[in-house]
Amino acid sequence: MKKGVAFSLLFFLVVFLFCHTALGTYQLEYRIEVHVDGSATWVIEHRFLKGENESLLSQPYFEIFVNNIKSLVNATKEKTGRNMTVEDRSFVMTAIILGSYSIVQYQFKWIGFAKTQETRIEIGDVFTVDGLFLYGEGTVKIVYPSKYIVESVSPNPYDHTNQTLTWIGIKNFQAGEPKIVLGQEKAASGFLEIMKANAPIIASLIAIVGVSAISFYYVKLRKKEVVSVKAPMPPSVLRIEDDEEKVVNLLRAAGGSVYQSTIADQCGFSRAKASKLLATMEKKGKIRRVEKGRERVVTLIDKS
Repeated sequence: MKKGVAFSLLFFLVVFLFCHTALGTYQLEYRIEVHVDGSATWVIEHRFLKGENESLLSQPYFEIFVNNIKSLVNATKEKTGRNMTVEDRSFVMTAIILGSYSIVQYQFKWIGFAKTQETRIEIGDVFTVDGLFLYGEGTVKIVYPSKYIVESVSPNPYDHTNQTLTWIGIKNFQAGEPKIVLGQEKAASGFLEIMKANAPIIASLIAIVGVSAISFYYVKLRKKEVVSVKAPMPPSVLRIEDDEEKVVNLLRAAGGSVYQSTIADQCGFSRAKASKLLATMEKKGKIRRVEKGRERVVTLIDKS
């Protein structure tokens, strides 16, 4: 039991000492936010325990920082041959105290920081001047504008997310680095922009047209079905024509003449139906009937 308690106390002591050391370590970050016009907002952030690096909070120290930045920008202007300046009113010092932990930020805006050329932004020539990273080793973050993509970068960043390139330290930078070329994303054509902006309306119109087309073809198909039902000849006419054909075929097979009773029997007609059908055919001139005793002989007139 005592060993367990002793081990736990030792564990918490080690963790406490480790965390204290981590918090007490001075941390530095350079954040450079590049704008479309080539200007850039610099934020240099110092993080340290309260009681350490207190000079960073003093106004005289901040004034020294302002003068150093102005001198560096002037030196860069002469070396690159480009027009650039730093806004006096953009210099801001911000201090945040979080318990025993302090965060101090120095901020300024550099006009003409990057070269702009139509749809391209080139960053790097300013870094040919030594001393821009005033406080030495620290994390460097360069944030580039939206609707731009990185076409090339040197050296390769440690991380690249959310329009931000991150390097852990500056010791691997050569003269003129970091060097970045940004290209503007190709804008969608006017037609595509219109389609995108009016997508809900267009979708509704397509749906209406689709339903209308389906309804039209459905009605048209139904009309065709109704016509197809009404088209055939009346059944009675077709039946009489078939019966006459039976009689003609029977007469031809019998050599041209046969008894009327035989026609009724062979064609499956009743006596009355046979008499009526033959009377119709006789009027048409297809057959001739002659009385022979109690029977009638039916003769085919046109044997062809």
